[in-house]
Amino acid sequence: MKTLLRRASAPDLGDRLEAHRAKLANKHRVRNGAQLVSLVDTLGFCFAFSGEPAYPVPAAFDHLSTNSEHKKWDWMWPWKDELPEAKKLYYGKLLVKKPTFVSMKMLPTFYATFGRAGETDDHLDDVRAGRLSDLARRVVEYLAHRGETQKKRMRADLGIESKEGRGDLERAIEELQRLMYVARVKAVGERSDDYNYTYDLFVRRYPETVRAAERLGSADASAAVLRRLIELAGGVSAKQVQRLFDWDDERSARTIAQLEAKRAVVRVDDLLVLPDLAR
Repeated sequence: MKTLLRRASAPDLGDRLEAHRAKLANKHRVRNGAQLVSLVDTLGFCFAFSGEPAYPVPAAFDHLSTNSEHKKWDWMWPWKDELPEAKKLYYGKLLVKKPTFVSMKMLPTFYATFGRAGETDDHLDDVRAGRLSDLARRVVEYLAHRGETQKKRMRADLGIESKEGRGDLERAIEELQRLMYVARVKAVGERSDDYNYTYDLFVRRYPETVRAAERLGSADASAAVLRRLIELAGGVSAKQVQRLFDWDDERSARTIAQLEAKRAVVRVDDLLVLPDLAR
């Protein structure tokens, strides 16, 4: 094994990872919404727009069949609203707080990583642990009572008027999306001054996802999400894993060890690499 790792750490490993990612980027070309859904179904998850250089996660923009940045935005801006509203894919700020697409098939696995029961008061554990702000708690409890609501109406009902308060609400909603307590439902409004989103509790928007997640343990779900990440990226560092999924050291180490025990990943210096690429 030591010999294997020494060979794998040679300079050509970077070339192998680059070729692996390039092959993935070139495999699917997207020109319409149906092709975007097919792409996300194949990948499992990806960044919704441009990529993030620090994280080797596929980005939808890299698969669009045009070199025009203007056309990319013309295509993606309505798709990001229409396709999730139709429940053909999931859209939310999930990975490192960046807009993320997740396939409907993969969505229960993501939800199961949190190990929750799917009850409307699950958020209280995160509030007590300091992972959610008091404003986030108020948003959850407001939606639990009111149901699907436009953000502007929510802001008014919660008595948020200042610019600082609006920023706090935006951050609270983003955090609730990342932890899958709240989900975006649809976009409303035509002009920039009245363009708005409606939100609801994740468990009410995606009850079928919550039911499917009940059959998955959080440890196995975490391992499945990590394994898919490594299959997409070819290789990632433990630090990248932690930051992408917002896992602490213990959880990250435990999940990595689970994949190592199954020989689904090998360590090469500070990277977790697909076995086929480490040879």
